[in-house]
Amino acid sequence: MEARGVLGRAGGVIETTAVNGVQIVCENIPYLRSVSFGIWINAGSRDEPDDKAGLFHFLEHLVFKGAAGRGARAINVEIDELGGNVDAFTSRETTAYIAHVLGERLDQAFDLVADLTLDSVFPEEEIEKERQIILDEIRMGEDNPTESIFDRLYPLRWPGHPLGRPITGSEETVNAITRDDIVRARDIFYRPPRLFISASGNVTLEKMKKLVERRFGGMGQGAPIERPSSPPQIKTGGQIVNKPLEQAHIVLSVPGVRMASRRRNQMAILNTILGGGASSRLFQKIREEMGLVYSIHSFFEQYVETGIFGIYAACAPDLLEKVWSATLEEMEGIIKNPPSHEELVRAKSMSVGALKMSFESPNARMSQMALQEMYYGKALSRDEMIEEINEVDERGVCGLAESLLDGRQYTALVLGPVKKGRDKMFRKWP
Repeated sequence: MEARGVLGRAGGVIETTAVNGVQIVCENIPYLRSVSFGIWINAGSRDEPDDKAGLFHFLEHLVFKGAAGRGARAINVEIDELGGNVDAFTSRETTAYIAHVLGERLDQAFDLVADLTLDSVFPEEEIEKERQIILDEIRMGEDNPTESIFDRLYPLRWPGHPLGRPITGSEETVNAITRDDIVRARDIFYRPPRLFISASGNVTLEKMKKLVERRFGGMGQGAPIERPSSPPQIKTGGQIVNKPLEQAHIVLSVPGVRMASRRRNQMAILNTILGGGASSRLFQKIREEMGLVYSIHSFFEQYVETGIFGIYAACAPDLLEKVWSATLEEMEGIIKNPPSHEELVRAKSMSVGALKMSFESPNARMSQMALQEMYYGKALSRDEMIEEINEVDERGVCGLAESLLDGRQYTALVLGPVKKGRDKMFRKWP
């Protein structure tokens, strides 16, 4: 057992241990009455076969349809009776089953979530009902341009790569998934060393260790964690998808940094300065000064071996070319006009403030620690995270901007009522 990072009044002591290859990270915050915990699986949509894309998302849906002698209704009733929240999600690299309950309900909640992840029965009739629900979810996403444009961006940027696939899969692949596929995925991936248990709040490591030993202590090992070390090939260029919408939606992307990169905080600060708030360059220039958009922001995502950084905007179709040109000018302008000391101080203040507030949420802390254990091999204390942010300087942010925003690695997508010939606005493609 290892204790790390005394956080003082804003948090507790982070402790870690392992049971049967299941990694446990726990933060006791004694003044809270509630506890958040999660059973995390280091597997997501990128780990599926191409022809079964959407498998892990399908599996995540189905665990709530019957487990350990409970039917779907009984599971929902028990969740409500806990008086807290039980939820789940699937990402490209992780799947998580999480709960937030009062400390005195921890045993019951943990047993329920463990039953869902370990002992789901996947009734055939529920599989077919849920298949239709997921197909409706895919269609609903297609009807939402702010969602569907990103589903189109990833396969455009990373064609043929697992990171490029939609997390929900497609109608074709979801229809191809069988009960045997679901059971096999659970039995292979929902096992150590891919299992991580994280908890924060009114809980101790000894308590979590006993719960994990009881439910996971005797299970066998599953698939090893094998992820590539080199980033996927990038396809640069632009694409226009004509669709009858009220607005034109734009996403412009460039490479980012991988999850465990030492430059991850530089990435976060660059994102804040360029388009991460109301004082950012994009918001001030394109919305406040030029009045071209209601919505514009930058974003970044990080994975094991790569990352993505970009800008999203939505505008009136006849303003598309103006928004496009102004966006490129701001992206490339941050190299010619590097962030000032004042911008850096403001961005770091925003980041530190958001981080400190996240420590008031046991759910946020639980998620932070789980992902840090997965990607860094160590959960970081508040002071360690604040120190990393404060170490970011102008030189580091400028160097990162120069390496990412040089105009040679852009992939862009426009979705909406776009007239023929507008693709001429794409420029500087290699």
